[in-house]
Amino acid sequence: MQGYRSILSGSIAMAATVMLAACASHKAPPPPASPPPATTSAPATTPAPAPKTTAPLPVKKTAPVRYVVKKGDTLWSISARFFSNPWLWPEVWYENHYISDPHLIYPGDVITLKGGALTVSRNGTVVKSTLPFRQLKPRITRTPLSKAIPTIPYDEISDLLSKPRVMTAKQYDQAPYVLRSVNGQMLAAAPDSVYVRGTKLKGVDIGASYAVVRKEKPLHDPKDDALLGYEVLYMGRGKIAAVGDPATLKLTASTQEIVPGNRLVEIDSGTTPAQFPLLTPKSKINGQIIDVIGGLGEVGQYQVVVLDRGSRDHLEMGDVLSIDRTGTRIQDPYAQANMSHRVMLPNQHIGELVVFRVFDRVSFALVMHATHPVSIGNTVTNP
Repeated sequence: MQGYRSILSGSIAMAATVMLAACASHKAPPPPASPPPATTSAPATTPAPAPKTTAPLPVKKTAPVRYVVKKGDTLWSISARFFSNPWLWPEVWYENHYISDPHLIYPGDVITLKGGALTVSRNGTVVKSTLPFRQLKPRITRTPLSKAIPTIPYDEISDLLSKPRVMTAKQYDQAPYVLRSVNGQMLAAAPDSVYVRGTKLKGVDIGASYAVVRKEKPLHDPKDDALLGYEVLYMGRGKIAAVGDPATLKLTASTQEIVPGNRLVEIDSGTTPAQFPLLTPKSKINGQIIDVIGGLGEVGQYQVVVLDRGSRDHLEMGDVLSIDRTGTRIQDPYAQANMSHRVMLPNQHIGELVVFRVFDRVSFALVMHATHPVSIGNTVTNP
C-alpha cells in the first residue's frame, strides 16, 4: 500500500504544477471601479501544498472521464471502473486529510477523472478530490446516510446481518432453550407460543426479542482441528410474552418447525451499516475458507463464505482479502536428470472477497470477484 501512497502523492504534485503554470500564463484582471458588495459565499475549495513526487494515479486505461453515480451502484463496482484493484478507492482519498468518509457516495454524484486526478461533485460543488483541498463554508446540504450507495450488494447479505449464524460451543450450551410448546404439541411455528427456560432469562423484560436457532455443524480450524464454533440454523423469532420460570415466548416468524431444545439468541438492537470503508488488513492474514453458506460445494460472485480468521486476528468489517486456490503436488513423468519427479504447483489467484461480519475466531465474507469456482479449503491472504 505504501507504493500506492507514493503514486498518489506524485499525482498531487503534478496537478499542483499544472495549476501554478496556468495561473502564471494569465494576467491579473484590472481592479473593479468600485468595491463589490460583501458576501458570505466562499469558493467550494482552496488548494493546499502538494508533495514533491511525480507519478500518476494508478487508474485503468479504460477508466471513464466522467461517471454519474446511479441507484444500484456499489462502492466496489464504481471503484472497479477506475482501478484494477477496487480496494484502492479509500487509499487515494484517505491521503487527503481534509476528506472525511470517502466511502460515502450518493446517486447523482459526478465522478470526474481529469489530469490524473479524481474529483466527486455533488449539486455542482466539489466534495471530494485527490488534489489537496479544503471545503469552506457555506457547506453543502447534507444528504441522509441512508441514501448513500452501499459498499457491497447489501441485498446479498442482509439476511446474514440480521440473523445469528455462528456461536461458540460455550455460547450454545449456555443459551436459553425451548422447553415445549404451550399447546402441548411437539412442533411449534408462528403464531404459536412456547415455554422457554435458561439462566440468562432472569430479569428479562416483556417484549424482549429473541431468535430461535438450531446447531448445525461444527467449524474447525483446518490447521490444528480446534473447534472454532458452530454454524447455527435460523428457525424463527419471537418476543417474551410472560416472564417467570418458565417464561413464554410468542413466535412472530418461523422458517421451520421449532422443537424442544432449540436455543434462543437475543436479537441485537443495533444494525450493521450498509456503508463501510474498504480496507486492507492491519496484520498479515493467512487463513482458509472453512464453509460456504447454503450447503453448496462451490460458489462464485456474491456468495457468502466462512473464514477461519476473526477479530482475534485483527480482521475488521470492510477488509479485502485475496482468494487463492492452493497448489497441489503432482508427479512429473518427464523430469530430467537431477530434477525431482514430485512437483508442487504454485497457488493460483482466483478472486477477492470482502469481510462483512466478524466474530472472535471466524468471519463472514462476500465473494466480490472470482475467475474460478471458490470452494472450502481455498486460502485467503492480504491482497
